[in-house]
Amino acid sequence: MSAAVEVPAEIRGLLLPLNGRSLLLPNAAVAEIIDFHRLVPVPDAPEWVAGVTDWRQRRLPVVRFEPFLGQEVAVSQRQRIVVCHTLNPEARRPFIGIAASAIPRLVRLREESLAGEVLQDEWKALPLCAALRVDGQPALIPDLPALEERLAEVAAIS
Repeated sequence: MSAAVEVPAEIRGLLLPLNGRSLLLPNAAVAEIIDFHRLVPVPDAPEWVAGVTDWRQRRLPVVRFEPFLGQEVAVSQRQRIVVCHTLNPEARRPFIGIAASAIPRLVRLREESLAGEVLQDEWKALPLCAALRVDGQPALIPDLPALEERLAEVAAIS
């Protein structure tokens, strides 16, 4: 006899503002939010690699999702770096920084506040899991293990 699995009424997440859209992450995937500061450029890196920075005596790669999505990068004084767990226990780097165009916002996700969307065809090859609306606002869920795999292919970061 199997025990019934209790589904929580809400899940806490974090919306990371981009230019015109947001990324949605579960709180458990976020290690820390830090001020945006000067990044060291990575030679010959793709446009989506913003650079690297030092974080807790680690070399932290920082990525931007706007280039993936064909959007301009929004630059403001409120930019932040969201340090995320890569969610792959065998990953070469356990953390990735994602640049947010403004201060991320905590959200309580309930079934009634979410609506699924179709992931655009041109985005299906990107490190994204899904598209949805959170309280009517468009959001994307990044695929952190796939993002880590893409970073592993950028030789200058390794």
